[in-house]
Amino acid sequence: MFVLLFLYCQIGFSQIRFDVGSAAEFNSAHANANVGDLIVWKPGTYSNVFMDITKDGLIVTAEVPGTVIFEGASKVEIEGDNVVLSELQFIGGVIGTDHVIRIWGDDVLITQINIADYTCYKYLIVDEDSQRTTISYSNFENRLNLDDQNILSILVDANVPGYHKIQYCSFKNFEGTGNDLGIEPIRIGVSTQAEFDSRTIVEYCYFTNCDGDGELISNKASQNVIRYNTFENNSKAELVLRHGDEAIVYGNFFLNNMGGVRVREGSNHFIYNNYFEGLDRRSIFLQNESSDPLSNIHVYFNTIVNSAEMILGGDGGSNPPANVTIANNIFADPDGQLFEESTGNENWIGNISKGNLGIDRPSGMNDSDPGLIVNGDGFYQIESSSVAIDNANSGFPDIPSFDGLDFDTDLSLDLMKQTRPTSITSKDIGAVEFSINLNVNPYATEENTGPFYLGNPQTASIKIIEAIEGGIILEPSLQEYSIGTVITASAFPNDGYQFSNWLLDITGVDNPKEFIISEDMEISAEFILSDVVLGLEDESPFNIYPNPSSDILIIELGSVNQTRVYLEVLSLNGKLILEEEREVNPSTDSIIIELLGIPRGTYLLRYTLGVDQKQKRVIKFIKKSFR
Repeated sequence: MFVLLFLYCQIGFSQIRFDVGSAAEFNSAHANANVGDLIVWKPGTYSNVFMDITKDGLIVTAEVPGTVIFEGASKVEIEGDNVVLSELQFIGGVIGTDHVIRIWGDDVLITQINIADYTCYKYLIVDEDSQRTTISYSNFENRLNLDDQNILSILVDANVPGYHKIQYCSFKNFEGTGNDLGIEPIRIGVSTQAEFDSRTIVEYCYFTNCDGDGELISNKASQNVIRYNTFENNSKAELVLRHGDEAIVYGNFFLNNMGGVRVREGSNHFIYNNYFEGLDRRSIFLQNESSDPLSNIHVYFNTIVNSAEMILGGDGGSNPPANVTIANNIFADPDGQLFEESTGNENWIGNISKGNLGIDRPSGMNDSDPGLIVNGDGFYQIESSSVAIDNANSGFPDIPSFDGLDFDTDLSLDLMKQTRPTSITSKDIGAVEFSINLNVNPYATEENTGPFYLGNPQTASIKIIEAIEGGIILEPSLQEYSIGTVITASAFPNDGYQFSNWLLDITGVDNPKEFIISEDMEISAEFILSDVVLGLEDESPFNIYPNPSSDILIIELGSVNQTRVYLEVLSLNGKLILEEEREVNPSTDSIIIELLGIPRGTYLLRYTLGVDQKQKRVIKFIKKSFR
């Protein structure tokens, strides 16, 4: 028997739901709630609500996503650990010098939140005390005042990295002059924290019409990763490495902005596998800055097309960038010229240029047409006869790794996550390996970021668990199945918290879902996130305790008439955390799973009873919805 169950390690099993419709009711619910409980806001518009969440493990959300709107002096402060805040809107409030959401707790999840048209300081601030905060599928838009305060601020502790994540969020429509007003959509650290390691990841986010400041992301701490984002139509702004060292910038799309990446200060920055197009002032700008002169700047495997020049920082001061390596990039069809302000000391390796170079041609810059063509979606990629294919050069410094962060340190993938050859000299020059089966496209768009209730469907990956055709079990890796094949599959959404409705012919909300292949059916990886996973209705014949658990989990099997059990503990996004195989007594045995070393969080326990794992049956995963 194949069973999926929720295991809440130290966060808690959802025991009680409190429905609230006022600040007084919220405060009463908070006073009585325990770890794992829910506080659910009824639909409505609420003024001047202060949610002070001091308890651990609470879920605060809306009965119907997006139908709960806070205004006036409404704000949230989170001091508890393992808190979830989801599916609420904050619109049109006025709170003076306060922040809309402030976080001190650890392992906090902010998801499906919309903040727009507020007069305040920051929309959201994560304080130095917090670690591992995740902000996902949220929208930040149009702060009304132009005070010197950024929108989303991550502060950094001097001794412990934060390991925060900002993912699948949208940042829109911040008006202003583009001067240094402090209205950056994201700021990581402050100037005094430049030497502190933040290790924050900003990924799959979308930035558009953010002109309140010249900086889209202001990086002011060390060892942050900025990847797979889209910066589009920001007429006065660019991504800025302002303070701190060892920034990692890869896989991003810079489209029709004032600029792409400005490197003002710091050392050992790496900018690779990015796509730049339509930048009207500069593509990459290395500054000549006396406060913290640039050194060891690395620009690898980028594609820069139809844009203003890359500024190399040789003029305008007495502190030109040192040890700059520019390797295996494509520079083509500039708006004027490709480069200016060369120091004469850059290390050029294996680059291709087409168009007015603007500087004396260095060794390591091949004057050749890279063979770029426009795909059906309007983006440039190399054609089959391109000189960029299998023509990269070695000899450039390696990309570093940071403890606790997983990113592409060995250039094993290209911009579109295609596998690059292991050998440097077999890799293609530019951001993307040649393929006849792939169109270059941004990952993050206005349609797939931000809260789903604003009309933007989200995606999740699909995993085939089992496929049976005529009583024969097929390999789950097969991509095509005959009509009549019985499929069991699971959906794992990106934010690791919410599951999905199934589109096309796959209806309902069960996960895993069992269905039969019919004529012309497609198994789609597209889902609309809607229901929040709240807990398990006790329909299992097995007793599992304690739940919540700390160090061990006990499974009382009862009479199962089997002698072997296969155990797996998985994260909510399907990552295998632990696996074991046990012999069991078929009548009275129980199983003890040790959980030492597993971080606090919510997990899936999956186990299969029987000598032959293929002889299994799926019991659908049970979840509750508070709709």
